[in-house]
Amino acid sequence: MATTKNSNCSLKDIELQLWQKYKIIAGVDEAGRGALAGPVFAGAVILPPFSNLPLKDSKLLSPKERIELFFLIKEKAISWSYGYALVEEIEKFGILNAVFLAMKRAILNLKIKPDYVIVDGNKTIPDLPFPQEAIVKGDRLCKSISGASIVAKVLRDKFMEEIDEKYPIYGFKKHKGYPTKEHRKNIICFGPSDIHRKTFKLI
Repeated sequence: MATTKNSNCSLKDIELQLWQKYKIIAGVDEAGRGALAGPVFAGAVILPPFSNLPLKDSKLLSPKERIELFFLIKEKAISWSYGYALVEEIEKFGILNAVFLAMKRAILNLKIKPDYVIVDGNKTIPDLPFPQEAIVKGDRLCKSISGASIVAKVLRDKFMEEIDEKYPIYGFKKHKGYPTKEHRKNIICFGPSDIHRKTFKLI
């Protein structure tokens, strides 16, 4: 049965203990849940046991640091992958279910299948064919989840920078679809684009 770890636990309490029980642990996290436009991305990362990679929650890193660590993850991880849910899926299923869908796709895309999955947040992924648990603030407590958050953030940012060429009036390259003052103003002026999440309250 999945359990949710308390955010007051330390890295030693969670991930190091899990590595003593499981050989292949995958961390999974998402990026783009709070955006007004674009898909939601998820990353999945399997690190070597007791890895000493200098990984952190992607929100605590600069864009340059995230990219540098992304390439380090690609080089050092046992396996890594990503998945995403399109705007149409977000509209159809709701953002939470779309997040779960992206996470499930990321995990199933791993070339090496995990013995155990740790999920950032307070909810586990429905219908996942692996044992799992949710860890509150896992992106700050577990390196594999931190790595997953970096993968998701880097790849989603890259997508939004590329889509900016198609929709230059919205400034996606700058704010990546999040509800900044400038972005909200552009939605009011120009209306929503095809990749805006029209069911979201601010739109």
